[in-house]
Amino acid sequence: MKISGRTQPLAHYPALESLEIIKARGFEGVEICLENADMAPEILTSAKIRAVREKVHDLDLAPHSISYHQDYVNSDAAFELTKAAIRMTPEFGTDLFVFSGPARRTDDPSEWEEMIARTRSLADIAEQYGVILAEEFEPNFVVGSTADLLRLFEEVGSPALAANLDLGHLFLCDPDPIASIHAVGDRIAHCHIENMARGVHDHLLPQEGDMDLLQYLQALADVGYAGPLSLDLYKYDYEAIAPDAIAHIRGLLDQLERS
Repeated sequence: MKISGRTQPLAHYPALESLEIIKARGFEGVEICLENADMAPEILTSAKIRAVREKVHDLDLAPHSISYHQDYVNSDAAFELTKAAIRMTPEFGTDLFVFSGPARRTDDPSEWEEMIARTRSLADIAEQYGVILAEEFEPNFVVGSTADLLRLFEEVGSPALAANLDLGHLFLCDPDPIASIHAVGDRIAHCHIENMARGVHDHLLPQEGDMDLLQYLQALADVGYAGPLSLDLYKYDYEAIAPDAIAHIRGLLDQLERS
């Protein structure tokens, strides 16, 4: 497992500069977030994508992924932009696309049915373009737990659909997060890492909070996961906290290797 930085917390920098900062702060890989204003799918050009791809290569940021978190179920515009972002993903030199769905509005079954229909449409495009869709569940979303995620996999029925497991979301949403990791198993394509206080959806530094992250990393290792651990923090100065956060996670990974 390698530790990735996310460009979204560095949105105040131009995209190419944010990649340089991620490398300089000690990250090994990068999650390129298309929510950032200068990377929005509606304005991206082939030249811009090529420049980002070449910068990632030159900086040796590996692995790298593309992410775009939008409500593609309730917004037709976001649905079309998500389709476009999936089609662009191979141009960035990766096959890994991270996304999530909408917050739950009601308990009406139609919300789930629309989630399935639209996710199936995205998966059809992903299969055509050779892209893996890593779905992330969140508290109080239509897909709001590992049980929901596994049901989504079954009902969509696409080999292109996988999981972006946010470890803090597992902690908040599942009765047994470690068992959840084993249940998702080889469908885990990407992970977000942070810590959380019990019962509070607030992304904390890895070295804070109530989670025993070593247990989560051990479970990931047990199921054979060797992909990115993308540091998912918002309320901090990402540049400032990165070295200590990375050092903490690397320390945990070193413990796993010695055990």
